[in-house]
Amino acid sequence: MSAFAAGCTPSLVRPAAEARPLGLASITVAQALQRDYAGTLKAAKAMGYTHFGFPLAALSPRQPPAPDPVEVAAMVRDAGLSVGVVRLGYGVAPAMQMATARKIGATIVAQSAAPVFFEGAVPGKTTRAAFEAWLPRLNDLARAAHEEGLRLVFHNHGWDHVPLEGKTPLALIAERFAPGEVDFEIDLAWAALGGAEPLRLVRALGPRVLAMHFKDVDPSRGPSEHDRLVPPGDGILNYARLIPLLDEMTNAIGYVEVDAPADEIAAAGRGAAFVQRVRRGSVSDR
Repeated sequence: MSAFAAGCTPSLVRPAAEARPLGLASITVAQALQRDYAGTLKAAKAMGYTHFGFPLAALSPRQPPAPDPVEVAAMVRDAGLSVGVVRLGYGVAPAMQMATARKIGATIVAQSAAPVFFEGAVPGKTTRAAFEAWLPRLNDLARAAHEEGLRLVFHNHGWDHVPLEGKTPLALIAERFAPGEVDFEIDLAWAALGGAEPLRLVRALGPRVLAMHFKDVDPSRGPSEHDRLVPPGDGILNYARLIPLLDEMTNAIGYVEVDAPADEIAAAGRGAAFVQRVRRGSVSDR
């Protein structure tokens, strides 16, 4: 049996639905954070969020340096939130980022994408040979995380569900690495956009899913996939059905993430309110 299908038994102890934690990913409120980081975190706490995920360094070479993660973690705790999944970035040595993650009390560190998907002529495209040549670098990240007592997760995008000569990038990672070496943060919207069925994917990966991103897809919005990403409940993924099933299946924390909302605070608020209504049983499956 491959690692992709192994280990599907969920944990036996689950918090009550109304007590489930809920995370917010920083990209949802990126501009608001630039204006008032501490105030935005306090607003998130008031919306019902319990965890906040943020980058340890700039997420691309085109972005300015990220705020000092030690200072961010202090603001997160001052707002009454917990440090959630932190993301590896560029321009800072991975070992240094892992040491910082441990210092600020993080337990899960995410690699957001395989860089080979941005190194070719067409963004989001690569070859199986190029992808497999990158896997030793992922192994180095896994080793660095382990040395700091952290769990490394790989965050999927749509292209991770498109086969490369017969196997998807996500399946290649799951087969190459054992549970606990590299695990997963499953973005349900990107899974759907890549042609995967989100619930089936989470079930197949079982306890290797350590975190999730809750965002939805509205096909009527804009020409690009990024334009179509909306808060959970505002699209076609039927989160009213998904959330109760996921809550039964996994203890992984779901993070509301919307990549470029027109109104960031409104998007964060809509996402939190919808998830909480579903968990209270006040939104019916459609």
